[in-house]
Amino acid sequence: MDLGRILVVDDEAPVREVLTEYFSTEGYAVEAATSGVEALIAVRGGRADLVLLDVRMPGLDGVQVLQRIRELTKSVPVIMVTANEDVGLAKETLKLGAFDYVAKPFDFDYLDRAVAAGLARAAEKAAGGSVPGDDPWKRLTRTVFRVARAMGQTARTSTGERLETAALAAARDAAAGRGAVAGEHLTEIAMLLDLAAEFGDLPAADRALVESAIEAARRALPVPS
Repeated sequence: MDLGRILVVDDEAPVREVLTEYFSTEGYAVEAATSGVEALIAVRGGRADLVLLDVRMPGLDGVQVLQRIRELTKSVPVIMVTANEDVGLAKETLKLGAFDYVAKPFDFDYLDRAVAAGLARAAEKAAGGSVPGDDPWKRLTRTVFRVARAMGQTARTSTGERLETAALAAARDAAAGRGAVAGEHLTEIAMLLDLAAEFGDLPAADRALVESAIEAARRALPVPS
C-alpha cells in the first residue's frame, strides 16, 4: 500500500537523510530536494502529495518557497520544519497556507500524525469532502484522522492521538501482511471509540463512520500464509 509521496526539502544532508529514512521505512514514497528551486520543480511536476519544508535555507528560504507553492497549488499540504528559535516564524507561516510546523529535534510521533493528517485533509478536498472508499486502509486512516481532529483539545490528547496512532499501525501492519497484528489494532480502535463515546467526546455520526471503516478494513485483512 502506497501511503503517499512526501517531498523533504532541506539544505542539510543529515536532516534529509533522517527524514527520508524514517518515512521510507514507514511506507511512504520519499523524494529529497536540497533547495527551494528543486522543491518547486518537484511540486510543479506533480511529484509530491505533501511537502516537509525547512524554514531556513540559503537562496529561496522556506517562507518564499511556501508562498510560491501556494501560487502553484492549494492542494499540497506543507509542513514547515524549524529550529526551536524559529518557532515564532513557523507559526506565522500558518497564515500563509502552511498546514502545520514541527521543531527540531523531531518528535516523530507528532510528525507522523501531522503527515498523515495533512494527507488525509488533501484527500478529502480532492474527493469533495468525502472519504474515498477504494482502499479500506486509506479509508480507515483518513476517517480516524478526520474524526480525531474534530475532537476537543482534552479528548484529542487523551483519546484522539491514540486513535490516530492505532489507525496508522493497523494500515502498516496490513500492508506488511501482518493480518493478526493489524486486527489487534482494529480492536484497539473499537475500544477507544467506546471510551470516547462513553465520555461524550465523540458524536454518534462520527462513531458510525469509524465503525464502518473498521468493518471494511476487517474484511480486507490479509489471509495468513
